[in-house]
Amino acid sequence: MHFDTHEITFDTGLSAGERWSHIMLNSHGLQCAFDPRQSIDSTVKSWTLGEVGVSLADLATQTLSPVGEELPSWQGGWLFVKLVTEGHVHVQSRGLVERFDAGSMFIIDPVYPFVEVFPERARMTVLRVPKERLRERGVYRSSAGPLVGDALSPDVRATCDLIQCIARQSTAPSVIAQNMMGEQLLELIEFAMIDPGARSKRRCPEALIHQTKRYIESHLGEAGLDVAAIASGVHVSSQHLQRLFRVKGMSLMRYLWQARLERAGLLLRTRGAHDSSIQEIAWQCGFTTAAHFSRLFKRQYGVSPSDFRFTVNQL
Repeated sequence: MHFDTHEITFDTGLSAGERWSHIMLNSHGLQCAFDPRQSIDSTVKSWTLGEVGVSLADLATQTLSPVGEELPSWQGGWLFVKLVTEGHVHVQSRGLVERFDAGSMFIIDPVYPFVEVFPERARMTVLRVPKERLRERGVYRSSAGPLVGDALSPDVRATCDLIQCIARQSTAPSVIAQNMMGEQLLELIEFAMIDPGARSKRRCPEALIHQTKRYIESHLGEAGLDVAAIASGVHVSSQHLQRLFRVKGMSLMRYLWQARLERAGLLLRTRGAHDSSIQEIAWQCGFTTAAHFSRLFKRQYGVSPSDFRFTVNQL
């Protein structure tokens, strides 16, 4: 299902309820019941940061429930992380009703039926997180009911504050910044919301490969980055790490050079980087010389870095 950038207000127009229901169903996978009079001025603003969907919701007198997998807007591939910032919401699941007041944080899986009731006006920040990305981190936990963050935990409180800070950045300065913010949100959720027992699974092959890719991503500018440095950074032997990548059909060093070239291509596409020389971009991506960078870049993309930048700039 496509989660697009949108902003909608429940106004007094004749078709306001129809438009609202359409957005909630097709963009959020939610059935919505509302009071045409008391739900006035409810708003939802949504956008994406990398692979994470972000929504700021101001809802009054509404009831929301996830659609089933028979509909194309089913959200079964995602988890929802919800922060109540004002008011309160009641969540009904498994025959139980839980109340979440301002300051609460919980995860809910739309695979399982639930009903959210907003008896009065409340505000929430909602993150739409791909389950696949959490599995890559060794996190497999799900639940038929809300997974509730410990409001007394300093980690959870700090996570809520950081999520709110990132969520306020509805327009990031570049695609790179948006992707970095999305990755940071995933890191925060993994750290604060998953119980310690689940963290022991992070060293499974999939999680270790993902950890390695994150390490490479954050050290791409280091010209001396090699197999030994990467293995040391993720605390495993070089042989074991290379073997894990071979099982996945790739070479560790090949992945490193590919990541460097992709970062370079992204920088060349970014208007804010147009003042940087080809040599400077090469250095930022871990290449020691512009000649080596240009040779590998042309082999990958079929054109030189300069021609690539010129072509993109004309679009």
